Amino acid sequence: MNKKIENPDSLYTQQIKKLLDEVYPNDTSAPSIYADARHFYTLTPSLLVHIRETEEQLASAMERDETGSQVAELHIKLKKSKQKLEDERQARIERINTVSRTIISLCEADNYDETQLLSAKFLGTLMLLTQGTAPGFARFHQRLKPLYKAVLILRLVDKLIQDESISHPYLALYRPSLSRMNGDRYWRDKWEKELAIPLISAALLQDIGLQHPDAQHILVGENRDENEFRLLAEGQRKALLKLNFLHTMNYLKRGLGMPTYVGVDVEERHRFNQLHEAANLFREKLMHDAFVSKSGIGELLKVPQIYVSIILSTKSDYTRKELPKGYLLIEQLAKKGGLNNKLAEAFIQIVGYFPQGFGIAFIPENERGEEKNQFEYAIVNQLNPKHPAEPHCRVVSRNLNYTTSGPDEVVSKSRNLYFPANQKKLMRIGRDRLQEIMSQLKSNFNADSVDQLAPPWWEPADFFADKKHQNLWKKGN
Repeated sequence: MNKKIENPDSLYTQQIKKLLDEVYPNDTSAPSIYADARHFYTLTPSLLVHIRETEEQLASAMERDETGSQVAELHIKLKKSKQKLEDERQARIERINTVSRTIISLCEADNYDETQLLSAKFLGTLMLLTQGTAPGFARFHQRLKPLYKAVLILRLVDKLIQDESISHPYLALYRPSLSRMNGDRYWRDKWEKELAIPLISAALLQDIGLQHPDAQHILVGENRDENEFRLLAEGQRKALLKLNFLHTMNYLKRGLGMPTYVGVDVEERHRFNQLHEAANLFREKLMHDAFVSKSGIGELLKVPQIYVSIILSTKSDYTRKELPKGYLLIEQLAKKGGLNNKLAEAFIQIVGYFPQGFGIAFIPENERGEEKNQFEYAIVNQLNPKHPAEPHCRVVSRNLNYTTSGPDEVVSKSRNLYFPANQKKLMRIGRDRLQEIMSQLKSNFNADSVDQLAPPWWEPADFFADKKHQNLWKKGN
């Protein structure tokens, strides 16, 4: 009998990886949201041409008063082609709705605190799956971005509703939706169908137009031998933005469009159509404004997009050290009038300075609150820090050894080694002692590392790759 091979990941990590494949898999031929779009852009046009030609043949046959069997055959052929077109469209809608509901199930709970924790877990797991600048990192980051943005936009809209900062007419209708976190099933269902799914699908599809052959021609070249993550010439960049906008909007309207009501109740059909028409118009407005407006509803998409462009950058000079500067770009754009101040402030309150899954190196304290002559490692594991520079973390090392049962701790700014002033405190330890500490906590340690005094951050991907280290959000540690 063959032995069953244990999956190297926790159940939750498996779910996230499966979800990633359902949105944007490595295998471009596998069924997914992105494969659906490529199919629409490359194969649906020929089906539309076939339908148009069949309609012309039918019209011509009827004019010539051809035999009933020939006309009937063309009628059947046309009906089948139109049904195929419609079935494919409905399948695309069903896939994106199913994926959206899966995202909701992984980042939503029955109360506010648990929802924040699950959202942090979702975002942190995505980040911890990455390996810094490992080969192929740009492609992997590109695949992660849609999911990361989807959760951020949900939490941002909740925050704006909570702070009563909502002015858009459609969003204003959902002010009571936070009651879903107090067990209100009516608002949970209403929020999911009418607000959450439009928000999530907008985040997932924000760059779907780049899958169009015209955009791909710019990105990878005619012979597909160009690096799509290279720095584009100004003309190419502008052309790509226009193509992305054009084909993304076309996909929302024609590639997806309205779902079909199933049933015979006339009143129910009317309500169904009204509800989905309003939700679709909201999603299209959100996407349109994110592309072409300097302010307005589109900022709900733009702010997460800007943030993700830093923390999941695809640029060749990407470095983990720059991740805490994601908030800084949002802050600077708001100061210059490029973003709504209230919205930017709300977003920074959610994410803080240190993204979920970021590796924090810090100076621990003893029982008397005195700083020890050593450092330990932690991983950011919660949203909404009381102070943006002081992340809530799971401590993952104790007395120079990794642990699976470390406590949660808010790392104060005065003990976080990311801030250069704190690194100088460890100079008193001595080179030999510092070398001992670093060799035990750093797998790729070398003696020259000691001259850097202490790490301002650390790379937790290898730590997280071990299944027993993947539950950084478990309570009670």
